[in-house]
Amino acid sequence: MYKQAAYNLAIGMTVAQLIDEKKVQRETIAEKLDISELAVPHIERGGEALTAGGLILLLEIFAMSWDDFLARVNANLAEAQKQIT
Repeated sequence: MYKQAAYNLAIGMTVAQLIDEKKVQRETIAEKLDISELAVPHIERGGEALTAGGLILLLEIFAMSWDDFLARVNANLAEAQKQIT
């Protein structure tokens, strides 16, 4: 069983990958989530958890389905668990 911190980090890793792949500016993410631009790297490193609403907004930004996003998170989960232990 994975720890919550591993899920937070796996989500953050996925967000970082998608930012790079889809060429989304961190400023755009910050504006959509109504957070400071400095908070985005904290999310990427798993230091700040996203709300359900924040995740839904990210799906809109990245134009992807929940299933596709979760598949990517799951692909990062084992590495995230290693990094937090």
